[in-house]
Amino acid sequence: MHLKIVIEAVKLFLFSFKFLTAIGLIFLFNNSLCAQTDFETDLDDSLLVDTVSIPVKVSINLAPFVLIHPDTIQLGEHDELVCDSYCASGMPAIYDALHSFNSRRMDKFGGYINSKINKGLEDIRKKGFKSDVKKLYIQIDPLTLTVHWIAVVGPSTDGNCYVRFDSRGSAGGGVPAVEKQLNTMHSLYPTLTATKLLEFNENVVKCYDWNGGQLNSYCSSVNIRQHFYKYYDAQVDSVISLEEYTKRYPCNTEGASLPGVKKVFVAPQRRYKVKSGDSLLRIAHKYHTTVAKIKKANGLRSDMIRIGQVLKIP
Repeated sequence: MHLKIVIEAVKLFLFSFKFLTAIGLIFLFNNSLCAQTDFETDLDDSLLVDTVSIPVKVSINLAPFVLIHPDTIQLGEHDELVCDSYCASGMPAIYDALHSFNSRRMDKFGGYINSKINKGLEDIRKKGFKSDVKKLYIQIDPLTLTVHWIAVVGPSTDGNCYVRFDSRGSAGGGVPAVEKQLNTMHSLYPTLTATKLLEFNENVVKCYDWNGGQLNSYCSSVNIRQHFYKYYDAQVDSVISLEEYTKRYPCNTEGASLPGVKKVFVAPQRRYKVKSGDSLLRIAHKYHTTVAKIKKANGLRSDMIRIGQVLKIP
């Protein structure tokens, strides 16, 4: 009887041991699967992050450039248009050249907008009117890297005589880069009063790299920002007559000799060394001058030039 009880107890113990062993194996197997699943999930997440960070380039496909026609601009009596354009294509630091509305220090390239508008203001004063820059239109064609601008100058309607036009700007530098230059610009005219005419701000699609190489796909843009100001002199008609003022302070391309101007810019004599493929017409176009002026400055009797010849650029 006792032996039978012992045998049954051993059987029950063996059954319990097998049952517990089986449960333990199942538990270990499940933990192994969970660990493997967690590892694979972490790996996939890592790959997803890398995939998202890859920049996507889009082919350049711009809408046609529509130029403002001067004939569409409404003018008042005695108003005049001063308009021009300049192309930065082929210039070093191409997007810096693009925003050179007047001229830049490194090579004097630019549109000379300040000089041309100041001359337009003087023409209005010579007609017996207080002068003013009433409107300014600016367009940039990103495909040809050409800046087109139109200014409306005419008799002043607010009683002030605006005698000076100037601007400062930046290609990619943003507001801080421009504001840093504005105080310096205003300090050039301590006796004149500044009025903001236009705050130009445009993100130009990069169709070229900074050195002028053409791009096939769009990857970024360059912010062209330029602040344009006009300055009036309160002395006109109060201290000095308009006629006397015009005679005493004539405008010239090297810098208007205006009262209170602390620094008058005088363009240095530029020189150019002739390279293979050059012509007088090509050089004149590059420096925004004429063949006749280059020939006169260099005493040339014909259009013939030679490689290595150094020319004075007026």
